[in-house]
Amino acid sequence: MAIDLTKPLSWKSASHDEQRMLAALQGNILKGHGRSATVNIFFKIAAPKKREMRAALREIANYHATSAYQQLLEADNFHATGKSGKPFVSVFLSATGYSALGVASGAVPSDPGFRTGMKAAVLGDPPVASWEAPFRGKIDGMVLVGSENDTALRLKRDAIATLLTGAGATIVKEQHGKAIFNKANDGIEHFGYVDGRSQPLMLVEDSAKEARDAGIAEWDPEAPLDVALVPDPGSADGISFGSYFIFRKLDQNVRLFKRKEQELATALGFTGEDRELAGAMVVGRFEDGTPVTLSDEAKAVNPPNDFNYNNDQGARCPFQAHIRKVNPRGTGGFETPENERKHLMPRRGIPYEDVPRQVHPSDIPDSKSLAEFDTKVGPLLPTGEVGLLFMAYNRELATQFEFTQQTWANNPTFPAGGQPSKLDPIIGQGPVAGQHWQKEWDNLAAGDATLSFQGFVKMQGGEYFFAPSLTFLRSL
Repeated sequence: MAIDLTKPLSWKSASHDEQRMLAALQGNILKGHGRSATVNIFFKIAAPKKREMRAALREIANYHATSAYQQLLEADNFHATGKSGKPFVSVFLSATGYSALGVASGAVPSDPGFRTGMKAAVLGDPPVASWEAPFRGKIDGMVLVGSENDTALRLKRDAIATLLTGAGATIVKEQHGKAIFNKANDGIEHFGYVDGRSQPLMLVEDSAKEARDAGIAEWDPEAPLDVALVPDPGSADGISFGSYFIFRKLDQNVRLFKRKEQELATALGFTGEDRELAGAMVVGRFEDGTPVTLSDEAKAVNPPNDFNYNNDQGARCPFQAHIRKVNPRGTGGFETPENERKHLMPRRGIPYEDVPRQVHPSDIPDSKSLAEFDTKVGPLLPTGEVGLLFMAYNRELATQFEFTQQTWANNPTFPAGGQPSKLDPIIGQGPVAGQHWQKEWDNLAAGDATLSFQGFVKMQGGEYFFAPSLTFLRSL
């Protein structure tokens, strides 16, 4: 039976062919791997040693890599027993990696963006010469290792590194990631906001849980398998699939961002606890995850995801708010809601902390004024060397990740409605006049203030990869 990519999959009632597909598919695509500590191992292949490298990748695929089916079984067991699974491992190849391995052209993924690489993409990124040195040159592949246990992570990393270097590969960069949690145990990023809350759900079991726990009356996150999966051209057996993978290291200037929040609060006349509303207008959520389109104050409850912007013409959530820019929930104004959803993508990012922070993101002291922030809070906050390892899986780079960055985040006229100059204040790149921010929640008649809010996230480097099927890797 052919695998139907146009629907979500119920893995617990999967057919025989669907089970074979899950066993051949790498983990982390259909559902996040769930490990709180990771290391991304970037490597370059020595062309004269492609035979040895093929053998090393076969070894990793056979004895280390985590299949989607194994990941789902381990996640089920964790929820039942509390016992963590084994270290997670996934393998990725860039276009240059396929070439270095001598893979026939017909077996190489064909996405044009993948073939040319991230350096050639028109995303508004800083010049390649300003990227971190390891990302400026050729990167042929990456292995992602994750674990809940630091010792297990180190041992698995060592085993993978030994296989790679033993096959003549050069490890050009190792990047560690570490999940951050607030007091409610929700994942957050370095600016202090709940992150990763809204994801396309490709598994029936996950969408059913979302319906039970959070509701789907206003926004249903269920998504078909083809939001991420494509047939693996390296294995034409009908049950082997892979996904295009984006990696971007995004450095965050926390001190400057939090200061700008205070500047915006002052410009809008917000005082006391109401000053938190300024940051919520920028992100689209309060730090605890409460959507600003639903409330003008943090609710300290599980971050809701069942909402849309159908009845909000920028009065509650500004059009340029980050989460509205990258998922307008059917209200972008340029496409049907059905077509708009096709640009969404499963994201699997994790924070990094290259230099330890003085203050945990959820423990940043409140400031009653800009002056208080400058004297007491700002000096405690990092100006860089912390950030997000943005990772996402795509069916097609041009219509998902690149579209989201170019046509949504970087576009000051998107979404339709409101004032111009609607650059995404978090990830938007490019020149723009100051955005317009309303002075009162749910009252456009109160007027607005103009303030440029951008430039706090810097792209430090990255690459496009493909996550091939385990079938392909084992056949090398």
